[in-house]
Parts: sequence; structure tokens; C-alpha cells
Amino acid sequence: MTLAKCFKFLMTLLFVVIICSACQSNREVGPSEFISLDELKSLSEKGVSLNWGDFTKYSFEDIGSGLYIRKYKIEGRHQLLITGKSLESPPEKIYIVNQNGKELDLTQDDWSALYELK
Repeated sequence: MTLAKCFKFLMTLLFVVIICSACQSNREVGPSEFISLDELKSLSEKGVSLNWGDFTKYSFEDIGSGLYIRKYKIEGRHQLLITGKSLESPPEKIYIVNQNGKELDLTQDDWSALYELK
């Protein structure tokens, strides 16, 4: 095998490894598969003092690239998204996305809107 063919083979192999590693699942499984609305209401009472550790007992999917973005399942097939630049500092945004794509800030919005999600 010539040096050029060997180089092409190695580059192709490297490309395949990179693509395969990007496709792997980034799920973290905790004891609870989803967060109930009652648990969410309780968590929201902490307001802006909520941190990443408050959600460790729930399963999440890491969907961030360059930022930490964790997606949690909520009762009623809604999602909770938590975003931030570092796990060492408080999250920058914690919000609920309903099935229609409407966002509700967990720490600031009115809870009557959340119970309308049911």
C-alpha cells in the first residue's frame, strides 16, 4: 500500500469515528423518568436560587453543544429545559416548553399558566 493510499484510508477512518461519536446518545438516567407538575411547582418556589443539583434525581437528555442544555420530561408530555455555560454556576435559563412550543419561565411566570398545560 502506498503512502497516499494509507493516508486516505486513515483520514476516512478518522471521519467515520468522528461521525459515529457525534451520533451517540447523551442521556443521563436518574431515579425518576419524568417530573410531575407538583414537583415542578415545589422546585419553582426556590426561584432564582435553583441550581443544577436540584434536578439530579431526574433523567435528562444533554442536547447542548458548546453550552449545557439539559432536557427533562414533564408530566403531560411537556419538556423542561435548563441552559447555562457551566455546571459550576447557576443555570442561565430554566423554562418549560409545552406541546405547542410555547415557553414558560419556571422561575418567573404565573403558575396558573402551567396548570393549563395539563
